[in-house]
Amino acid sequence: MDSYLYVMTALLPIAASMVVFQVNPYHALVIGGILGAIAALVYTVLGAADVALTEALVGTLLAITLYAVAVRSSLVFRLGVVDETDTTEQFQEVREKLRQIFSQWHLRVELVLYPSHEDLQQALIHKEIHATCV
Repeated sequence: MDSYLYVMTALLPIAASMVVFQVNPYHALVIGGILGAIAALVYTVLGAADVALTEALVGTLLAITLYAVAVRSSLVFRLGVVDETDTTEQFQEVREKLRQIFSQWHLRVELVLYPSHEDLQQALIHKEIHATCV
């Protein structure tokens, strides 16, 4: 056995622990992709080309792509506001303050405008938005 195989094998638990302890979900996705690539490389060096190809295609590319879509769509805080021209500018300040607060949890803040208070309440009931600001 060559020493590079020991180094590659040692990278697997290191990368796995980095994924587990990562706070930012986007960084965890990148490290998860690196973990899959290292695993595919180890399988290739050990002579299991079919397992390496499966790991590279399914375990790394497909899984990371699906996780990225799921993380991107789930990390949004939608704030509902009644669409009035004089209050929209005020809510931009609230939006910026909320962005600062939620940035530690890696949440995006979207301001969703509704034409009336009734539509805003219906959107909250139907869970189209997470909160209202009146």
